[in-house]
Amino acid sequence: MSWSPDPQAVQQLTHVLAGTLSTSSKERAQAQEALDQARLLPDLDNYLLHILVNEKQANSQIRASAGLLLKNNILKNFTKKDQLLQKHVLDEILKGIIDNDGLVRNITGNVITSLFSMFGVELWPQVLSQLMDIASGAAGSIQSQEGAMSALSKICEDSIEKLDKDYNGERPLNYMIPKFIELTQSPSAKVRAQAILCINQGFRVMSQALLAHLNSYLSRLFVLATDESPSVRRNICSAFSNILETIPDKLLPHLDGVINYAIHSINDNNEEVSLEACEFLLSLSSSEIPQNIIKPKLPMIISTLLEKMVYSEVDIFLIEEMDSKNDADIEDKDNDIKPQMAKGKDSHKVASKDDKSNNRNGDTAFDADDDTEDEEDDQDGDLSEWNLRKCAAATLDVFASIIPEEIMGIVLPLLKDRITSPQWPIREAAILAFGAISEGCLELARDQLPELVPFLVDRLQDKEPRVRQITCWTLGRYSPWVCGEAHKGGQYAAYFMPTFQAVMMCALDNKKIVQEAACSSLANFIEAGDSELIGQLVEPLLTHFQKCFVKYQRKNLVILYDAVQTFVEKTGDKLSNNDKFIEVLLPPLIEKWHSLADDDKDLWPLLECMSSVAASLGESFAPYGMPVYDRAFKILANCVEQEKLCHSNPLIDYPEKDFMVTSIDLIDGLVQGLKLHSGRLILQNDQKSSVPLMQLLLSCFEDPTDDVRQSAYALLGDLAIFNLEEIVRPYLHLIIISIGNEISNRSFNSSAVVNNATWALGEIALRLSSQDLQPYLSNLVAVLLPLLNSTDVQSTVLENAAITIGRIGISSPQHLSQYLSEFLSTWSAHMKYLEENDEKDTAFRGMCNIIGSNPTNFLSNASSASGKSSLSKFLECIAYYEYPSDELSRIFVGLLNGYKSTLGDSFEREILSYMDGESREILKIRYGI
Repeated sequence: MSWSPDPQAVQQLTHVLAGTLSTSSKERAQAQEALDQARLLPDLDNYLLHILVNEKQANSQIRASAGLLLKNNILKNFTKKDQLLQKHVLDEILKGIIDNDGLVRNITGNVITSLFSMFGVELWPQVLSQLMDIASGAAGSIQSQEGAMSALSKICEDSIEKLDKDYNGERPLNYMIPKFIELTQSPSAKVRAQAILCINQGFRVMSQALLAHLNSYLSRLFVLATDESPSVRRNICSAFSNILETIPDKLLPHLDGVINYAIHSINDNNEEVSLEACEFLLSLSSSEIPQNIIKPKLPMIISTLLEKMVYSEVDIFLIEEMDSKNDADIEDKDNDIKPQMAKGKDSHKVASKDDKSNNRNGDTAFDADDDTEDEEDDQDGDLSEWNLRKCAAATLDVFASIIPEEIMGIVLPLLKDRITSPQWPIREAAILAFGAISEGCLELARDQLPELVPFLVDRLQDKEPRVRQITCWTLGRYSPWVCGEAHKGGQYAAYFMPTFQAVMMCALDNKKIVQEAACSSLANFIEAGDSELIGQLVEPLLTHFQKCFVKYQRKNLVILYDAVQTFVEKTGDKLSNNDKFIEVLLPPLIEKWHSLADDDKDLWPLLECMSSVAASLGESFAPYGMPVYDRAFKILANCVEQEKLCHSNPLIDYPEKDFMVTSIDLIDGLVQGLKLHSGRLILQNDQKSSVPLMQLLLSCFEDPTDDVRQSAYALLGDLAIFNLEEIVRPYLHLIIISIGNEISNRSFNSSAVVNNATWALGEIALRLSSQDLQPYLSNLVAVLLPLLNSTDVQSTVLENAAITIGRIGISSPQHLSQYLSEFLSTWSAHMKYLEENDEKDTAFRGMCNIIGSNPTNFLSNASSASGKSSLSKFLECIAYYEYPSDELSRIFVGLLNGYKSTLGDSFEREILSYMDGESREILKIRYGI
């Protein structure tokens, strides 16, 4: 039986939707209450659909409002609806695509995209062919073609992977790609632009259909290169970037012309075209195109980039208006503050010997997808997000990292005149450029730095706030050199204090943008500085932070919290042993802590800061431990409860996951700081709470948000270290199940979660007896060995998997010894270069136990070439282990002598011969082998 609407109900719902758009807050509230009641109707979605696609006499905004509500309902609970009601929506929704109202067509496209993401080709096979027909003109109007292409572009953007799969022997993209290429000849610019956009999505999955038609596509791109539509030109630049990143060989014959086109397009009057053209040059900077092809183009490219790093005339007008008055005393509004995203607890890493501590600036100073994006956005005083200026600087940065000598040769002569220009936008851009090339050209620039750094320090007093701002940032980029000179007592060691003090002064500037850049730069200097060097400045820095807490408004407090975090992590020992220092550091933080409500989003960065403070101060934080823990626990418990309720009650919103992440991290900071004493604090709270902490964590292990699980497993690992018996052991069975599921269901996006889960398992296994582990060994081996041998996860995950396997071997070696031939070679490869610490020590002790528990079995395997190779790789690891503990050294000696005694001459002939000469020599000298 088909569904049909009740006209009176349609009229009532239309009236309610109109009320939600009212300028009267009272009317909006009443309408929202009525709408909440309407959500209980089983066929509400059908009424919303009817208003969207059939009520043509209704106001456009009301129809659009119905469509947005329909889309949100679909994403939340559409699959729970009656199948007949679902079918009605699927059958009727395309009417909105051919509507005369552009807003209705656009909203309908969004609804279709949501439905397709849910049902896909299998359950809604007809929608693609229907949309393709409308896009090709079946409905007769240009508007309907544009509506269909808009919907198709959204589907391609959101679900391209689904379109590149076989369904009954057919792959949707096989017929869609050639049709899209045809549609690039449409008389409608919107259709042409959307067709290119759809095709470009195919590069994400390296569609065979796209590869088969790539020459035809390239031909169309060249024809359309001068299209009058900016959207078409923008998507053409994007297409060139996609081809360059995925199939560069196809672009090589045309590369000279394409680079010229990109440089020409950077000067396009349309900002989106300019940015996309610059994105192509950014892709070029990190591409696999041979450098000898790119180098002849560099002078023109670099010159263009430097020009685009200067603020535009419009930006200059806006900036000079904004900067005409000091604003340090003006309170920040909610819309001044960008949403802060809390991040899961850093995945537990085991640094290899080749690793260097990362500079705060990240790998690429202006990477739009990196965490540093917030820093760059703030350099422009929130004029815009990712833009041409930032993209140009990022491109210069990457070129400088890859071919520093060529870039230095081109850039230096151009910047020497610009950096002293009387026009502030030009000198500001020149300072920005020096910052952009800092990491790539640091070694080559050492001769210039003794002159450049004092010049930059002088510019911190420039009358133009934007110059002071960018100078702070650039000095932060050169902080490794400034701090390095001071640490090693170099020729320019005396540069450190004047530079550091000048940045500190700027952090108290009367312009917020300068405060922000200076405070961030100060954190860079603290991180780059040696602990002893920064330790000498604890008192002045504490006094400085006190002043900042008084002066800063809400937005810059976030940057200040980060600087304080960096400071306490660097100087924790000095702080924790001095009550005077603690009495200066904590009161401003505690004052902010008490001033914010539990649901205030400004609490997120403070919680993260408090986590580091608690962990760094250790027992010195104990007087504050109980109230801080109680509040963090309360926030977490409320979020977990809200998460459960929202699944059963559509009127309850999902909790803010950032509250969950930051509260878990703060509890973890308390555990790390208070160590064994944290157990008493947790147990006291558990006795008065309806749900113990570990039960909350078990719920967090099942949370769909990666960051929540990542932080939860980090806390679990630390609880295992300090409070295994009291807190963890009672829930061991459920914990092991959760960890096993996490590892088994891993994806690339969940690598950090899997990493922390694996590390936590290792900490638990290290402290359990063989009897405790026995019930879980078979299942753990079934997930850990495939993880260790996998090729689709990050190296830190593999390293922690190796350590965990070794640690299981301390108490339960027999069970693992039967699988040695499957994993010893891989295990050795991941362990060879790891930093020598307690984790590596326990992992090697466990592995020696595993080998020693069944040496005869392994020796039989060692008779094969692969067995000999595996054993030799493990022995190489022993040779590379420079400073084993006394106990581990004795274990190594016993293992080596055991093999030498058992195998006799064949040990050297058949095992040691697989090793490199240096490793054999080390074993001979160190262990007499």
